[in-house]
Amino acid sequence: MATVQPVRVSPLGHLENLRLTSSTQRNVRHIQPAKRGDQDIPVRTTDKKSPMKQSAGSKHPSENHTRDVVDGQINHELTKARYRSLDLADLMFGRFVTTRLARDILDRFLADGTVTCEEIKPNEGEETRHALNAAYADAVAHACLRSDAPLDEPTPEPETKCQWSWPKFPTIPINEHKLVAFLNSVADSALSTARSILQDDSLQPRNRFAAPVDKHHAIPLSYEPDGEDMRPDFMVLPLAAFSDDEELEVKEAYVNFTAMLLAGESKSARNAREGLIQVQRYMRGIKRAQPWLRFATGMTVGKDFVALLRGDCSGLERIELSLTDGRGCIEFIRIILGIVLADKNALGHNPDVEIGERNVSVDIPELRSAATPRTGPNFMTSGSTSQSGIPPTFSEYASNPGTPYSASIDLPSVDQPSAASSTGSNSGTTSTGSKRGPDDEMSQGKRSKRRKRTVALRTFVPVRVHGRECIGILFTSGSIRGRGTTVYVVVGADDGKTYFALKTSWQDVARADDQAVVLKKLSEHKPHPNVIIPSKLFDPMAKDGGVDSTLGSIRALLIEEMQQLKVENRILTVTISELWRPVAYFWSPHDFVRGVIGALLGHQYLCEIGILHRDISENNIVLALCRGGLGALIDFDMAIVGPPNMHQGSPPPPKIHTDILASLIQPSSPLLADGKPYKAQRTGTTPYMSIGVLRGESHTHYDDIESFLYVLVLFFLSYKGPLRKEALTRARVQGFIHPLGAGRLPHVTSWPDMFERWASGSHQEISNYKAGDLNAVSHATFMQRTYPHIRSRWDPSSRTTAPALADLILRCWILFSRHDLKVAHNPFIEVLQEWLKQCVGDEDNYVYPFDD
Repeated sequence: MATVQPVRVSPLGHLENLRLTSSTQRNVRHIQPAKRGDQDIPVRTTDKKSPMKQSAGSKHPSENHTRDVVDGQINHELTKARYRSLDLADLMFGRFVTTRLARDILDRFLADGTVTCEEIKPNEGEETRHALNAAYADAVAHACLRSDAPLDEPTPEPETKCQWSWPKFPTIPINEHKLVAFLNSVADSALSTARSILQDDSLQPRNRFAAPVDKHHAIPLSYEPDGEDMRPDFMVLPLAAFSDDEELEVKEAYVNFTAMLLAGESKSARNAREGLIQVQRYMRGIKRAQPWLRFATGMTVGKDFVALLRGDCSGLERIELSLTDGRGCIEFIRIILGIVLADKNALGHNPDVEIGERNVSVDIPELRSAATPRTGPNFMTSGSTSQSGIPPTFSEYASNPGTPYSASIDLPSVDQPSAASSTGSNSGTTSTGSKRGPDDEMSQGKRSKRRKRTVALRTFVPVRVHGRECIGILFTSGSIRGRGTTVYVVVGADDGKTYFALKTSWQDVARADDQAVVLKKLSEHKPHPNVIIPSKLFDPMAKDGGVDSTLGSIRALLIEEMQQLKVENRILTVTISELWRPVAYFWSPHDFVRGVIGALLGHQYLCEIGILHRDISENNIVLALCRGGLGALIDFDMAIVGPPNMHQGSPPPPKIHTDILASLIQPSSPLLADGKPYKAQRTGTTPYMSIGVLRGESHTHYDDIESFLYVLVLFFLSYKGPLRKEALTRARVQGFIHPLGAGRLPHVTSWPDMFERWASGSHQEISNYKAGDLNAVSHATFMQRTYPHIRSRWDPSSRTTAPALADLILRCWILFSRHDLKVAHNPFIEVLQEWLKQCVGDEDNYVYPFDD
């Protein structure tokens, strides 16, 4: 067999050579879709572009993060993207443990009784030797292809049918500490045997298996806002996490998700699938805590089986092996010893990110036995809301929806006295100082009452990213599959003082052409003060003569093999831009409204030059660094080029109410004539998507403007006022990096159930919910149900804020409902500006925290 030179494909259609190894190639015969657990969801567009999915990555901190919700979204994002790859263990660990070495170690294990092989059907001769040779031939046939193995070599049939077993494997139910002791025993014995076989005493372990130290608390730093059960049965940690003595006991300070190299779960055979689901959640936690990883690794282990999982931004590969099978025993040895010997790059680390260690102290709550359901008063129907405390103006609109709204709606003061600031305290306040409102779930109340434990941790953090000094992580949307966008705060190369935002993202190859055209068009026009244009830190195609891609450099597939898979190929892109203030660090509601005005002006400019953004969300709006400044629009990953002045055409004729209702029953994912699933070009972040985009209609600038409306409404339901002055001042000095160990900032609160529906469910269901509220008939009822939630969040900050915000939302809601959602930039901006003029006095109740 000739030396293999894998050919890589660039996003612009050029071919590039990227040499992986001189003699290995993926065994694509044994890479097949894993259908188990998949939902019936169309996953590819007709032009090969990646689909819109319910992702577990781009979740707002106010969304429901309970176990069932996250598991469901992971399952959704991985639909049609799970593959059973029987050569995965060889691909990951073959350079540390060859198939031959694993076979020879198994031979020694048979001799010393670590493994037994009992004959099922008697056969003359050396039964065990025949079984070992057959197992080795079977392992070679399923491993990566090499120059000494013909491509068409058939899988051999064992000459002897044997029952293999590991006598020292813990009995069921499996105790996690006994399991870890067993895994480390296998690793130690295999390493000692390998040194003997290879006559190489320099072979040293880098990692070791460990069990959680604390039985009652979740493993910290998984970044789960709701404190869910993030406690794997076992994990792999670097050798530095263990004591230097012979006991090699794990140091509790290292038991956290930033140090975790692999997460594992032990299950009985009948619960194997449940173990896979749990491990997927832990792998997501690893990628959220270590967003620089190119992939995350997990394992499930049982008395009779082992599964190895690897998740990159294109999906999941796994190998499932039986420990009663000879090949399974060989691969089990390869996996266990390979994990112990693997360097950090082999377990997903990006070599362009330099990691340092830091001591932190965090509070961790007790584990929940199950996800806590949302409870409390139901505001899904108008009849469930008490009219007390509702401004009579809203009731007037409900009884007479045809009444035109006034620019000066008279809202009476609420009768419940409020604290002068969010730092006030009384028996009815939460730990963050805000009063519990009608929508605060029982889970929030329990979270404050659950016993917490303070632990000192040794954490791993990025200190240099792509050659730039790194201050910390500003934002990450990591899950298993998806773009995995992460923004780091880095120091400028010129003066060493200015902060910049360095963004890494795994971009779909099918979208890279669009992104390149958009950035080129932006560079050809004069910069706009409300549009933040990124610049590429390096050309991903020029670096080292190849591409860092999921299907290429991670999965080592050839170009023709990539085309056979039904998943997208993604390349790592790195850009750098000015650092503005994230929305979460607003100092007054007026500050945020000015941010939206600036972003709308930036969007209007983009429409003028012929660029459609297509991903309006809270994360893509940033606030000014000076008092009174307007915000800006960022992130062009989903943008496309269109005709200039696209926003100046006449809107389509409005639909009558019966037409809207009729459109709700139209299928969102029809099948093409050839039976292949069709997927409309729907882009964006689910809670902020327009009704039309959710239904699969063409994405226009009106859809983006509608998304701004949802950003505005959800913002005032996501926060309980601004952070304290000291916290905001400290955040600016530190470049607004996300505090290490904080699942969500203390002023963030969960969305009410009626708004959680905008994020959960199918796209058709979400569009139905929004359409039911956003029309000329229902807008007053919508405000009646919304106002108590606004009041519960903003009363502690200022007595006048809640009525003012209700006034603003009502004005905007009516504007959109009466124009059939087709609102131009200027009318929307005028409503926001008029509100700022009328409510300028209310801003005096807030303290500007920054020193310009």
